Amino acid sequence: MNVSHHMSQQTEPQAPKINPETVAALERLVPRSRQLLVTGVTLIVLGTAAITILAVSSIISLVPIGLILLLGALLEIGVGHHARAEDGPLTPWLKSGMLLGFVGLCTVTAPLLHSILFTILTGMALMAAGWVRLRATSFSPLQKKSAVVPVSASLSILIGVLLITRWAGDNITATGNLLALELVATGWGLVGLSMTLNRYRRN
Repeated sequence: MNVSHHMSQQTEPQAPKINPETVAALERLVPRSRQLLVTGVTLIVLGTAAITILAVSSIISLVPIGLILLLGALLEIGVGHHARAEDGPLTPWLKSGMLLGFVGLCTVTAPLLHSILFTILTGMALMAAGWVRLRATSFSPLQKKSAVVPVSASLSILIGVLLITRWAGDNITATGNLLALELVATGWGLVGLSMTLNRYRRN
């Protein structure tokens, strides 16, 4: 289904807000909706595994969580790469994946960083990642969009706010759970996007 053609059939006054680069990126992802679903589910599993590690490990450390975040970032970057045209601008999912990778690097090196600096850096990056995905949803021409996509992006922003405001304080377990929850939120966002694109592929 050509998303651009579907756009031309819309008469809503919001149409001028649609970002043509987002339209083109979505067109390239339509045939990959099943891959998006697999990637999203994998991120959810990784996030759940991170939460489990924090719950059962006798040694509390953010390093394993950071490694899992880096793996999740690579998966999201893969989605963004498939949506990007050759020599084209960075797609929202590529930007979000790069920001998640930055969070992963900060988390791996957390023992070397001051706790306040760590929470500020990771919080700002997650807020930016959530905002990028939320804007992509807002400027999307697709109708019948899954509500999971904007909810997951908003949850990423909220997690970023909680980190910046040091809601978890110096509690490593609570901070790790917030970071793991980010993976789950990102995964559900991709699952929601997959469901939306799959509807258009069948129509």
